[in-house]
Amino acid sequence: MIYYAVTHLTVYKYSEPITDSVMEIRKQPRTEKNQRNLRFNLEVSPSAKVTHYTDYLGNVIHHFDIPAPHEQLAVKSEAIVEVKPLAELPEKVEWDVWDALDAIADDYTYFDMLTPGPYTHSSALLDRFAQEINLGRHSDPLTVLRDLNTTIATSFEYQQSVTRVDSPIDIALDLRRGVCQDFTHIMLTLVRRLGIPARYVSGYLFHRTDTYDRSDEDASHAWLEAWLPGLGWVGFDPTNNMLVTDRHIRVCIANDYANASPSRGVFRGFAETELSVQVDVRKLDEIPLDDVPTQSEIVMPSYGYYQQQQQQQ
Repeated sequence: MIYYAVTHLTVYKYSEPITDSVMEIRKQPRTEKNQRNLRFNLEVSPSAKVTHYTDYLGNVIHHFDIPAPHEQLAVKSEAIVEVKPLAELPEKVEWDVWDALDAIADDYTYFDMLTPGPYTHSSALLDRFAQEINLGRHSDPLTVLRDLNTTIATSFEYQQSVTRVDSPIDIALDLRRGVCQDFTHIMLTLVRRLGIPARYVSGYLFHRTDTYDRSDEDASHAWLEAWLPGLGWVGFDPTNNMLVTDRHIRVCIANDYANASPSRGVFRGFAETELSVQVDVRKLDEIPLDDVPTQSEIVMPSYGYYQQQQQQQ
């Protein structure tokens, strides 16, 4: 059993006062499988009434609005999450799992995770990359997924600022560089092309000094899960060339990033926006839960329509 304390601070600074800011927040860790959200708190400045709902995929979405003029908006979430080790996967599965996957192609249960999303459309560049890596059903499905995960990790350099939150996959494919959001979208599109249901997962990764993770320690993270008969949803992290482990903390699942952004909103006004993000993930497995503080060292700041979103690193 492992406990993690997660703090996520997002701050928007505006060059001019703006009004009617409306935000959706997807930062509350999920409770399912090997993970349980034990404590969650959301703080907003300027102060606002925060409500929440659960969507059809089980994601908890908080939302609020601030009608009064303001030049800064800060959203700070704090969570304590319990994570258990995942069951060990077999080295491979039987070849006839491909037949089982073909049999569910028309099953509405998996429809959303087999069809393209706003950021997971095929393209000529993706076709060329698929040919380059000889994408196909050359082995059993689990082996193909493992190999594809490694191929994407070794084919692309991790580099921030070469793509944006709304970049199509062609940017990363052309430059062979990007961040976790880009790598996840590319692998999602290729996995679905093979007839395997796959979904985008946003969340956090606990970094260790001995793992040499490529993703940034002070940012949210993204990976994907593929559905295999007999195994269920299996997580792959193409950014770090690894299977999902008990270091991954799941927050939101979706068809792609369009419905998984940690924060998303609009405002009324004409202003340039400066975004800053701090993420702190701490391991607390040796500390009794009652003694765990809810505050971290991340301090809440004081005090046409414009899209404002946050790219996952």
